[in-house]
This record gives sequence, C-alpha cells and structure tokens, in this order.
Amino acid sequence: MERRGMAEGATLIARERGTQAAGFEEARARFAPTPRPEPGVTEDRRVSGETWVVILAGGEGQRLRPFTTREDGTAVPKQFCRFRDERSLLAATLDRALAVAPPERVLVMVMEAHRAWWERELERLPAGNVLPQPENRGTAVAILQSLVEIHCRDRNPRLVVMPSDADVDDEPVLLAAIEFARKLAGSYPRDIVLLGMTPSHIDCEYGLIVPSAARAGTTRRVRSFVEKPPLGVARRLTQQGAMWNSFIFACAGWALYELFEDALPSVARAYLSQLARGRGGDPRLRAVGEMPVRDFGHDVLERRTERLRLVAVPECGWTDLGTPARLASWLERHREAVFWREHRLPRLNGSFGEGGSMRAC
Repeated sequence: MERRGMAEGATLIARERGTQAAGFEEARARFAPTPRPEPGVTEDRRVSGETWVVILAGGEGQRLRPFTTREDGTAVPKQFCRFRDERSLLAATLDRALAVAPPERVLVMVMEAHRAWWERELERLPAGNVLPQPENRGTAVAILQSLVEIHCRDRNPRLVVMPSDADVDDEPVLLAAIEFARKLAGSYPRDIVLLGMTPSHIDCEYGLIVPSAARAGTTRRVRSFVEKPPLGVARRLTQQGAMWNSFIFACAGWALYELFEDALPSVARAYLSQLARGRGGDPRLRAVGEMPVRDFGHDVLERRTERLRLVAVPECGWTDLGTPARLASWLERHREAVFWREHRLPRLNGSFGEGGSMRAC
C-alpha cells in the first residue's frame, strides 16, 4: 500500500509538472517574441520588424535628492527636473526617442507614484504607451515588461532602449550612433548592441565596459563590466579602450527575450505565467508585483557577455547626471543652464556635499 501511494504521488507530481510546462509553453507562445522565420518561409503578415523605443524613467534619483528637493520638502526625481533648458531630462529623452521612432512605437516605463510629474510630460504619446509600475522592481523587470507589451503589438520588433537620466551636448552625434546600433541589430540579430561612450576624462563613478582586444568588423565584443573602479584601475582600463556604460542598446526583440531566458529563466517564466493567468485587475501590474528585484546590467548583461557587441560613440558631451560631483562638473561647463537660475547654487560655494537643499525643479 505504501509503495502504491508513493507511486500515485509521483504520478500526480509528474502530471502537475506536465500541466505547468504546457501552461508555460502556451504563455510563451502568446507573449514572448520568437525568432524570425528562416529565409524562404512565409512570414506572418503581422510581422513588421519595426523599431520601437523603450525609455526607462522609473528611478528615484536618490543621490541627487539634496539638490532636487523643493523647499516644501518634496523630493523630485531627477528625470523630471530641468537642467540644460526648459525641458526636463525626461522630455529631452522623449525628443531623442521620437527622432528614432514615431509616438505610437515609443514606450515609457514610469512609476505610478510619480504620476504628478510624468502625466503632462508624456501627453505626446498614446496613453497605452505609458506603463506605470506599482513599485520599482529594477531595470530587468521593467525591460521584460516593455518587451512583452511590444510583442503583443508587433510579432518581430527591433528595440532601442535608453534611460532618461543623462544630458548630451552634441545630440546629432548620439542620434547617429543610435541609428548605427539599430542597423547593426539587424545585421547581428542574435546580439545586443551596446553604446559605449568614449571617456573625456577619468571618472571612478562611471561603470566601464571593457571590450575585447580583437575587433569584430565595426564593433568589438565585450570582455567584462567594471562598476565604480578605483582611480588607478579606471585610468588603466580607459587607456586600454574601456568606455563609459550609457545603458543605451539596440537588439531584436526575440534576441532580448532569449537573453532573459538564458540569464534569468525563473523570472522570465514567472512573469509570462502570471500574465497568462490573467485573473482580476491589470495582469501586467499584478505580474510585476510578483517579481523579485533584478538589475538588467548586473543580472542579465554581465552574465551573458558573449551575446554583446560594443559600438564606440565619439565624444559628444554625454553626462549621466547621477552624482553630486558629476552635477557640479556639468554645471561648471554649462553656466547658462536653467538649473543655475532655478536653484540657490551660491549657497553651496562650490561644494556639492554641503549647504543644504536647493529649490524646486
């Protein structure tokens, strides 16, 4: 009797696993991008291969809070602050995205808690292209969510992903590099094409992409990533050709999903399975709420460097406005910036580590 019970239990477990596997494959077929058909195979007429842009705008900007906090104590995330001109960083990034794709193919990942700041900023986009998350689960989950959303509209998309926390002096140079990466993603459909910024100086706060020694045509393979290296290491790697990580990349949709399945299989599986259940409320929000916090750079890209290609962007005045020191350096070079007029900068006397908060963004 005991053996029979054990056998029946094993059968039930196997059956349950089979049911779960079948359910996941169904979810995968519905939501996950699949490879482009081989040459000669008739493609689904819904396959367009169009370029979509994903803007990541859900960060809190905590390191700049002393300088982006209103006098009433409201901390404004930096992407909603005006630095160079009358546009916020998010508005400037949206202009950049709209130079790559039309409004109907631009998606923005935001936080629901930030609605008061982003709602008006994003009026140029269809309402369904603004995806608010109930809580921050990290860049990996945000990118996976946007990828699945795009695939529901385009069976074979090409993606350009960009953050919304950087400023650039020479916009045409950056746009030309993005267009080049977008085209390379078509030539190398299995790879993720990263934009590396040519350093203008040594900065220990920037993450570095270290390329391989050999060139692969107009690109280089990625050897490793180094986060916040000591001064000596940053100098040595920069002299050897390391570049600042812009977190801008281009790829085929199915290649990006394959990367998720390779690097974070449990997260990819759990997200699609949650979507497939679709019971009650918005399944996207419920699925995001079930996800662990994961970082796309650390948890995805760094685990699969063999799938990455690196394109060097010429010096264009690109600056990730992520630290007080970097903001101070940027302001020294941009004396006419709106940020000077809107904040009580003289109170700081050149020291961005002291002096209290600034006025509203």
